Amino acid sequence: MNFWSREAYDIARKVTSNHELHADLVHHIFIQMHRFNFKDSDIPPIFARFAYNQWNWSQSEFWRTHRSDGEMLTDYRDEPQTQEQKNEFSDCLDTYLHSNDGDPFIKEITKMHLCGMTFRDIKELTGISLDTIHKTIKQFKNDLFTYCGGDGARVDVVQTT
Repeated sequence: MNFWSREAYDIARKVTSNHELHADLVHHIFIQMHRFNFKDSDIPPIFARFAYNQWNWSQSEFWRTHRSDGEMLTDYRDEPQTQEQKNEFSDCLDTYLHSNDGDPFIKEITKMHLCGMTFRDIKELTGISLDTIHKTIKQFKNDLFTYCGGDGARVDVVQTT
């Protein structure tokens, strides 16, 4: 497919304003998008959205890996968290997503959102209403909180907008 050999790099150059990391961004997003089955005609706009989100969102995996300069990222909460607490929540999220607990529908919708898709992108792809998507992600947050013990040290894992 010609998209991954030329168009993806062109889109990444535009998103990054021709930054030297544009090729790394293409590789990172290719790995993320490989988990989903998109129609060939949908790949360019979805890739552009993933690229924009990964490049500009300071909490994204790409930003933390390639652009953070090793600085600790600030949390949205008032009280700071230690690296150990952040790893604990990240480990809990990974464990929950790969476990058999919970509704697979809720997990898949949340995975799409965590990979950079907006609610409207998910609606376009799946045909599910925005209200249902919002409620689904909210339910995921509640399920994850319960799964991780609900000890009051809660962190919003999924940022809803």
